[in-house]
Amino acid sequence: MYYKDGCGVLNVVGPKLKKMRNLKNISQTEFSRLCREKGVKRSVATISKIENQLRSVYDYEVQIFAEVLGVPIDELYAAEQAEMEDNVQDAC
Repeated sequence: MYYKDGCGVLNVVGPKLKKMRNLKNISQTEFSRLCREKGVKRSVATISKIENQLRSVYDYEVQIFAEVLGVPIDELYAAEQAEMEDNVQDAC
């Protein structure tokens, strides 16, 4: 389905995280601060890598990201199959 296949795609939530963060007008700096308040210290550089699918994501991070954004966890995984395939193609 959607795995790292030599293209460098290391997670499936990154693009949705970025989209939802931008829709809520939260900068990466602010998002990093909000995550830190929840106990997950992630730098702006790390947030960027996650959003661009250049870093794997731990399950507890996804939980905190969802809490910070005020959405259910499954919302971060709710990408259209076509969107996921486009991201893989772009990475290759």
